[in-house]
Amino acid sequence: MKNIKYLTIILISFLAMSCSKISDPIQKVNIGNRVVNYQADEKVDSLIIPPDLTAPSSQGAFTEVSKVSDAEIVVQKVQNVEVMRDKYRRWLVVDLPPSEVWELSKEFFRSYNFKINKENQKIGILETDYLEIETVVPDKSLGAIRAALAKALKTQYGLPIADKYRIRIEPVEGQNKSEVYLTLSSIGEVVSGATRVWQPREKDVELETEMLLTLMVFLGNDRAEAIDKIQSNETSNEATALVETTENGYASLIYPYDKQQSWSYLGWALDELNIDIDDRDPIEGSYFIKVKPYTGYFSKLLNTANSSKIYQLIVREVGELSTYVYFVDLSEEDEEDTLTYSFELFNQIASKY
Repeated sequence: MKNIKYLTIILISFLAMSCSKISDPIQKVNIGNRVVNYQADEKVDSLIIPPDLTAPSSQGAFTEVSKVSDAEIVVQKVQNVEVMRDKYRRWLVVDLPPSEVWELSKEFFRSYNFKINKENQKIGILETDYLEIETVVPDKSLGAIRAALAKALKTQYGLPIADKYRIRIEPVEGQNKSEVYLTLSSIGEVVSGATRVWQPREKDVELETEMLLTLMVFLGNDRAEAIDKIQSNETSNEATALVETTENGYASLIYPYDKQQSWSYLGWALDELNIDIDDRDPIEGSYFIKVKPYTGYFSKLLNTANSSKIYQLIVREVGELSTYVYFVDLSEEDEEDTLTYSFELFNQIASKY
């Protein structure tokens, strides 16, 4: 009888592999209903990470205090957190100065066991390391055969995914408020020959929005009110950007907006591309980005090599509703690869709109 049972399970396994394919294992759910469960997992340490990626962390940076209670947070929370949105992004306007939002943001990541990989309070950028998220495939996404097999074996199907987040905090000019941008970057496990490796994966916009909701609640908003703000605050604004060639051969990026709005769109695009921002000066209108220019695109994108170079992106308003972004090689070497990269970067930015 036991042999028949095991044979049945094996046959179901082969049938599942040949007849069933999961095209979208993560079920779409409404905002506010999804459970976000980041966890430490010993398996992460054994994975092989490509040279251009950082290994996801199996432990948070704050392992001595994995969860933070409200009483432990010295900075006062705030009730007034508004959600702004256009076609491409959501961001928060918080009724607190950047210095206080900064401390709360660190505590927020701490509460999820995220290791802080990069932090620069001067420019308002806080970035975590990768941390694995527990992802269980729901039965109805598995199909009847795999669901039956999982039930028989008393197991669950999971897809190893690791996420990291960047928070960028901008002061609101003339007000004691802050704009807060949260961006998700993800990698997923794939099989490569006899090994398992992590590769970049498409962004889970729903998860990013869920974490933005969680941040709103952490900052002091009522959860139901925060959900309503996220769902009701919709606009149809669309952005455009064109790429042209300047006299010195470099690419330039053209926005049909004033300097302030162009600056905002550029910052968002750099977040989305996971570009390492080394410094920025909103008054001058400059971003200083750190990239490795002589390898594949994802190497530039993820920027883990030691031979990185610093480039300057200068935002200049040249007329009414016309702003240019200029690419400057601070080394003044004008190498062919650098010229090519200026077009590659600006085309990637333009493709985001």
